[in-house]
Amino acid sequence: MPAPCRALVAAVALLVCLLSPARAGQSVAVVRVVSPAWDSFTNADGTGLYFDLLDAVFRGLYGIDVEHHFVPSLRATHMVRENEADMMVCKARVDPPLVMARMPMYESVYAVFFDAGNVRPWKGRESMAGRSVVWRIGYYDERYIPEGMRTKEVKTGVSALGMVVLGRSDFYLDDPVLIRESIARSELAFDKDRFRIEPVGFRSYHPVLAPTARGRTIMDLYDNGIRTLHDQGALEAIYAKWGHAVPDFGKFR
Repeated sequence: MPAPCRALVAAVALLVCLLSPARAGQSVAVVRVVSPAWDSFTNADGTGLYFDLLDAVFRGLYGIDVEHHFVPSLRATHMVRENEADMMVCKARVDPPLVMARMPMYESVYAVFFDAGNVRPWKGRESMAGRSVVWRIGYYDERYIPEGMRTKEVKTGVSALGMVVLGRSDFYLDDPVLIRESIARSELAFDKDRFRIEPVGFRSYHPVLAPTARGRTIMDLYDNGIRTLHDQGALEAIYAKWGHAVPDFGKFR
């Protein structure tokens, strides 16, 4: 091979090494993650599905530490936007300039909690038309509900649940797991047999990052790591441990 060609091949090989996720990951000593505390996902004691997934990807594959802080959802998003944190877990949609990783951490139906006697008969989403709905601040928006509904945001799922129980709103919109968490935490005495939880849509939840060089590096490490663990069959046990289905990762490749 002529000398100029050998030099070109060597330069290309060096560039590939410099741009590879493994090489980029060497400059990331710790990934700073923020989120609220969610039962079975990010438990207050440091256990949960999202913690196990991040450990398997960053510590298990790259030897990178993960540092987590519990903050409200809106605060978590703000911290990523202001580069006070690297990653927020986990959201279905974000507004620019923030970006979402391609591979999800979780996917599920979202549902409504309502008084069955007040919404009769239940015909799915069409039964919501013209009524009122409440959700946690930053969790949902009008894209997830029928047009013309009256909306309200509150700080906690327990508050949203209470508004429905007390007749101040028709529906509380949330992930079914989080609705059940709100029921368990509520101190209101009410007849649970009067109320129903019904699915009204489906969405996937992804890590949120900033569109910086560091953010893109961490996102690539995460996406490639999830693909690797999925191909190895290493994710099924993690999801089974927390009672959640494995996302259909194939459709996100």
